[in-house]
Amino acid sequence: MTSEGWFPTTGNVHLRVWLADMAFDYTATAVAVPNLIEDWMRKHWYTIELIHDTTDDYVQLPHLPCERLFLGP
Repeated sequence: MTSEGWFPTTGNVHLRVWLADMAFDYTATAVAVPNLIEDWMRKHWYTIELIHDTTDDYVQLPHLPCERLFLGP
């Protein structure tokens, strides 16, 4: 998976996590998302989508639960 091209290096992104048939939309910092993806690559028990919004609608979304766990290395 590559995020080169449109993925921002700062700010927030719209993240969709799928558990079975349920989708959960969150806002996550651009710093946390690569660490989340790295964790996901170890064991695929959920699906992640990075949504490229053209508006700032994602600012209304809740932040990713326990996001601070993905801020460090």
